[in-house]
Amino acid sequence: MVNSILILVLLAQISIAQVILSEIMNNPAGGETSIPGGDSNEYIELYNAGSDTVDLSGWSFDDGDASDDIASADGIIDPLPDDPDGIYNSTSLPPGGFALILDPEYTDPANDQPYDWPTGTIILTIATSTDLGGSRLATTDPITLYDDSSTPTDSFPNPFDPGDGVSVERDEPALSAGWSSSIAPSGSTPGARNSHWPYGTDLALDSLTTPDNPATSSPITVYAFVTNVGEAIVSSATVSVFRDTSETELLDSETITNISVDETREVQFELTLTEGSFELFAALSGDDNSTNDYASLSILVGPTGWPVCISEIMFMPTSGEPEWIELYNWSDVSVDLEAWQFGDENSLYDIPPCTLEPGGFVVLCEDTAAFPDTLCDGALLLQPSSWPALNNTGDIVRIFDDSGLPRHSIAYTDDQFGTCMDNGISAETIEEGGSQVACSPGGRTPGCENAIWLITPGGRSVYADPNPFDPTREATMINVELPGGGLDVCIYDRMGRKIANLADPGHPVGLSFPWNGADDSGDLLPAGMYILFVKDSEGNSAKAVVAIEGSR
Repeated sequence: MVNSILILVLLAQISIAQVILSEIMNNPAGGETSIPGGDSNEYIELYNAGSDTVDLSGWSFDDGDASDDIASADGIIDPLPDDPDGIYNSTSLPPGGFALILDPEYTDPANDQPYDWPTGTIILTIATSTDLGGSRLATTDPITLYDDSSTPTDSFPNPFDPGDGVSVERDEPALSAGWSSSIAPSGSTPGARNSHWPYGTDLALDSLTTPDNPATSSPITVYAFVTNVGEAIVSSATVSVFRDTSETELLDSETITNISVDETREVQFELTLTEGSFELFAALSGDDNSTNDYASLSILVGPTGWPVCISEIMFMPTSGEPEWIELYNWSDVSVDLEAWQFGDENSLYDIPPCTLEPGGFVVLCEDTAAFPDTLCDGALLLQPSSWPALNNTGDIVRIFDDSGLPRHSIAYTDDQFGTCMDNGISAETIEEGGSQVACSPGGRTPGCENAIWLITPGGRSVYADPNPFDPTREATMINVELPGGGLDVCIYDRMGRKIANLADPGHPVGLSFPWNGADDSGDLLPAGMYILFVKDSEGNSAKAVVAIEGSR
């Protein structure tokens, strides 16, 4: 009976004071001999997952080479430079608190380190003058944590190599949780909540959409879709819509209440906008996670519709070749482009007079004599008298009608294309009249229908959900609808090479299955745009664009 009581008491103590290994940085981006400070150094992060404060004096860890004592705040790290309030130098780790174990050289005041870890983080080092753990941390080091009685309390199961500048994080704040590479934008979260840890209240602003784009008149109906992706009911949250990303002009806001876990709410707005082109911006407030609380929508408003749009841009041509911009008439009437203008963020220039027929293309070229491509039948190739000289990253392409009204604009940066953008590869709009662009799967298609456009007859479709998706976090569901059976589903890269067979002719009519982002060899594909192509035994086909997001 006495022994049983003793066991219960010990279990209770463990549950109250449970310090765990929560994050390991064994391969910092700055190199293993640099001392840039903060999250560019090697470190071991501890987290108090219990309900009681724990004094870490006398605790130690072992990286497979030797056991190393964690120094108290009375020695090497007391005081720290630029820490007059003593917010870092303590060994008392409160519930929900973080501690970082650093190499002594990283906490030496002589190195003048920029201590900018989150407030409340405890900074510790080891009671030796050697490097962390007696040697630099390696991706093969098994790390074990010991309390002040030399009892092992937790361990990190190497080998695990997340890549340069990326830490390994515990999936949940619990001793039983596994480990994954950090998915934080910076690659690590020293002294802060791990990127994989769930939030208690977490709403995601999935999208901002409108059924009419372009819209011919106000008011305009816009929908925001909010999903509870957290672990608890959210009693109240507010969705606000602004005229642009600067959030200077609030157009409308709506409050939603009692959103259950996994529930998606549709929030409807009726917005009054003048004629023009707008980048609406929506912001969500009322939860613990701000990283998924924003969405935007490019929308065009005008009394006569928007028959002409930018459809393709060659902003980074091969050496010796000219830049060009493709325009497309997606209406059923001819459009006279006399007195229309085009340009970038800074300047506008005249479009040479021409008439663009329904479904027709015009390619505006910096130098038609150096233009290396062949246009499709009926397309026009014109050279304006002046050219805006497009940036290789971070620019805007705009067109204005003969009344000076903005008709369409596309902003781009190189990082939105993943690894697919290269010299000689154009940026194509994903859909007619849209403002989202991606690398052309065909390399470039001047004066021709975009290779990426999702134009398929009614009753035939293929799509991926979610799209884009991150294969390191989740699979996407491929959904196919074609009239015939015997489906063949394939993935092609931007150069038109088949890289994955997802289904063979044995599959029936109507198909839904997951894809993990891997090619036929089982290797995960890099970030970028891919073409999902499907056909049936009767010759019907459909295609879609699937975007793979980059993940650290």
